[in-house]
Amino acid sequence: MALEIEQKFLEPDMDLLRERLVRGGATFCSQGFEDNFIFDTPDKLLRSQNILLRLRHAGETVLTLKKKPESLPADDSRYKILEEVETVVGDMAALRKILEHLGYGVAFRYQKFRATWQWESCIICLDTLPFTQVVELEGTPESIQRTAQRFGLDNLQSSTLNYLQLYRTHQQSLGLSVEDRFLFTKTQRDALMEARMESR
Repeated sequence: MALEIEQKFLEPDMDLLRERLVRGGATFCSQGFEDNFIFDTPDKLLRSQNILLRLRHAGETVLTLKKKPESLPADDSRYKILEEVETVVGDMAALRKILEHLGYGVAFRYQKFRATWQWESCIICLDTLPFTQVVELEGTPESIQRTAQRFGLDNLQSSTLNYLQLYRTHQQSLGLSVEDRFLFTKTQRDALMEARMESR
C-alpha cells in the first residue's frame, strides 16, 4: 500500500488562496464535484479497526481503502498518515451490490467540491463542503510545511481529522444532531459549480 501523508487547514479565504496559488507558481490540475460513500458492517467493524472503505464518484468511480500503518515513519501529530490502496471501478452499481452481498452497507455519505492544484511535489486540495471550507495538503512532511508557509496556510488552524469527524465536531458545537450524511441541495451544487467555473 502507498503511504498517504496529509494535513488540513480550516476555514481559509478561498479567493485569497487562489490568488496566492496563481502568483506563487502553483499549477491548476482539476476541479469537480465528488459524491462519497463510506461502507461498513452493521456493527461498524471497519470503523472500530480504523479502516476506511470508500466508494467515490467524481467523473470516474474509485474504490479506496485506508488504514493506519503498522509502523509510522515519524511521530508527528501534525500529520495524518495512512496506508492507502485504490482502484478505478467500471460499474459503480455492480460494485455496490458486491459489497452489500459481502455484508457491507453505506454507513455514511458526503459530498464536496474539490479543486486540485500542485506546487512542487505537494498536492493542494481546495475543498468546499456543505458546512465548511478546508484546504488539504498531501505530500511529505517537508513539502507540506514548505507549501503551508509559501501560501500563508500556516496561520490557520490545522487538523488531522477526516471529514466525517469534522462534520460531527461541527454539529456538536452547534448542539445539532449528527446525521448519516451531509449533502448539497441541487441549487447549492449548481451555484457552486457556476461560481467555480467563473473563478478559473
